[in-house]
Amino acid sequence: MNLLDPFTKYRYLLTQLVQREIKARYKQSVVGYAWVILNPIAQLLIYSFVFSIIFRFPTGDIPYSIFLFTALLPWTFLQNSVSASTQSLVNNSSLLKKIAFPREIIPYSVVFSKLIDFLFSLLVFIIFIIFSKVTIHSTFWLVIPLLFLQIILTIAVSLFLSAANLFYRDIQYLTNLLLMIWMYMTPVVYPASMVPIKYLWLYKLNPMVGIIEGYRSALFGNYFEVSIILWSIAVSIILFIISFFLFKKWESVFADIV
Repeated sequence: MNLLDPFTKYRYLLTQLVQREIKARYKQSVVGYAWVILNPIAQLLIYSFVFSIIFRFPTGDIPYSIFLFTALLPWTFLQNSVSASTQSLVNNSSLLKKIAFPREIIPYSVVFSKLIDFLFSLLVFIIFIIFSKVTIHSTFWLVIPLLFLQIILTIAVSLFLSAANLFYRDIQYLTNLLLMIWMYMTPVVYPASMVPIKYLWLYKLNPMVGIIEGYRSALFGNYFEVSIILWSIAVSIILFIISFFLFKKWESVFADIV
């Protein structure tokens, strides 16, 4: 049970699965890889219209579109990763039965392929910031460790749900509902300041709250609430350890129940 095996001994297989995941997603698509950029832009336009014109949220000196994009991109990365990973073991049933390798490589490959999509979308975001003439704070580099933290959380959820979905196929349908609820319990389209104070402690138990607020604080120099980021770190690491342990415990029967 070596955590590093997928990145050392099975690095080639992981790379091939990531490439296959990306190619399969846009195969026979007219627009092709442009969907990587078109999807977040379309979401940005829709949410910006609804929440900056119809329902106005206070975002201070930051334009709402920038405020939204800062959270929407990482959230979309998590949502797409978890949604696709949940079905990844079922979709690769033939691979599970034929080849001996660490099974966690399959959900890993999905998450990393979505990460590549996220990085391309990030380029669009950077261009958007330049044209909007929004000042980026000197703490912007903190986005990197925050992204690493989010990857750990995303992999943790993906490992558990992908394995659970083999035993109970209803999980793949339940996942989309849970992701929708999770999004509205996270300050993606609205500022966390709108949450009533008496519920704030409960709200901050969501590890994505610290991560999303961390992104905004890093980019725009807002107050960094260290306590919720430390909570996000603790929850993400604990969830990863539990998910990885359960995944490896169940791994021996994957080929029998797929």
